[in-house]
Amino acid sequence: MNTTPSHDDRPTRWGASLLIAVGVLAFSPLAVLAPAIGWPASLGLPPDKQLALIHANKDAVSLGYSLYLLYSVAVTPAMLLLAYHALGSLARPAAATAAAFAALSSLARAIGISRWLTTMPVLATAWAEAPAGEKGVLETTFLAVTEFGGGVGELLGVSLFMAAAVGVLSVSAWHAGVLPRALSALGMLTSLFLAALALPSVGVPVDFPVAVAVSTQSFWMLACGVWMWRRASAARSS
Repeated sequence: MNTTPSHDDRPTRWGASLLIAVGVLAFSPLAVLAPAIGWPASLGLPPDKQLALIHANKDAVSLGYSLYLLYSVAVTPAMLLLAYHALGSLARPAAATAAAFAALSSLARAIGISRWLTTMPVLATAWAEAPAGEKGVLETTFLAVTEFGGGVGELLGVSLFMAAAVGVLSVSAWHAGVLPRALSALGMLTSLFLAALALPSVGVPVDFPVAVAVSTQSFWMLACGVWMWRRASAARSS
């Protein structure tokens, strides 16, 4: 039997591998930043505490957020391949819409994450070397940059744009019956969890756990990757 992948089978295997890799990569920033600075709980600390942690752990912060940036960028091609294989063609409006929202999510995330690789280390060094009377200005600057980066990266990138991408894809796949029902349902639940992260920004006093929403998305992508891999294996053996 010829075991050479067909033209249609090859991207399915690559797509499956990418989805699985992205799902696993989502946990890598936590593995680096949690032991170094207590991330993500450290994001709730006062500016002076955060600046001290960043200054004392510059290499770990750089590595952790570089992995986070890699994951955030890789989400777009992973979602694009999933939309292609789940919905049949990127020319379909639902697939194109999901891909567009995924791209916007990656862009917003990249803008938000870039502050931890550029601005924050500089502020941390300046804060550590500044006289006590000048630290307050640097802490205010840190807080302002954090609010801006969080608004772009977390509110738009992690929450709204990705919720839209996953939601559009999952609802369309549910109606078309092309994904297993469990995966479509998990995708819709993931979309709701991600959207819930934006509720405090619109005045709704609900503090939904970021870790739950992001972990659910990662498990969904892993599950979709396994589904695509099994689909490719079945095509090879037929």
